[in-house]
Amino acid sequence: MKYSYVSILTTDSYVFGALALWKSLMDTQPKHPFHLLITPNLSKETMELLETSKINLIKITPIKNPILDDPNDRRFYNYSKLNMWSLTQFEKIVYLDADMIVLHNIDELFEKKNMSSTNSGGWLPDKKDWKEMNSGMIVLEPSTTLFEHMKSQVGQIEKEQGKGDQAFLHQYYHDWSEKKELHLPHIYNIFDIHLKGYKKHYGYYVDTNTQTDNKNYDEKRVKIVHYIGQKKPWHLIEEIKAKTDPDEEWAAKKLWVKYYKDVKKHLRDNLSLKK
Repeated sequence: MKYSYVSILTTDSYVFGALALWKSLMDTQPKHPFHLLITPNLSKETMELLETSKINLIKITPIKNPILDDPNDRRFYNYSKLNMWSLTQFEKIVYLDADMIVLHNIDELFEKKNMSSTNSGGWLPDKKDWKEMNSGMIVLEPSTTLFEHMKSQVGQIEKEQGKGDQAFLHQYYHDWSEKKELHLPHIYNIFDIHLKGYKKHYGYYVDTNTQTDNKNYDEKRVKIVHYIGQKKPWHLIEEIKAKTDPDEEWAAKKLWVKYYKDVKKHLRDNLSLKK
């Protein structure tokens, strides 16, 4: 079977997020490749970084957010994520947002059912009204027919206007919350700001020693950290470095900076080889 990990880059501002995700995933020695979907609006400088890194790239046609007219808004092309359903060269993909890092091998996700995902944050006492999937990580089986139908529904079915692909998917898969067999443990998509809460209530923890297999699987060990919010780790690098006694959230941000440094070194090494 042809499997692949997939992410997407539609704005220059996320390039180091995508690169850190890729580097963190590769460090877990996955059995399957990684491909990055890219839109034609990316700058020459961003493309040079991606080509230098030697990431597998797939060019896609962007899908515009139906209620936004400003191409400089980072959400302008966020419906382009739907292109993952067009990737019929793969039988199954594991989609990952570009503001994530992978801490341990997650190849087992390819064994999960189509549309498996997480209700990220929904286990916390003050988030019990969160019932739907978070679209940051989805296991899915591409389909041309499904992709074409999705495109025909963009701007037609959303109830949460302005929230993009996630609001669309909440309506398109309106019964997902009732299909418990598709609900994955939150170790596969835990928000950095929720790490403290999940540790307190469920004993979830971040193990900084990256493991490449699942022989010593621990259901409490966080495998994927998702950095949500407007300010991403690449906006806060100096502030993160300055933290001397970080809590769980800031410790996770320091982990992101580690992969950022690894990426910068990888880029420098590849540039020197070209000379």
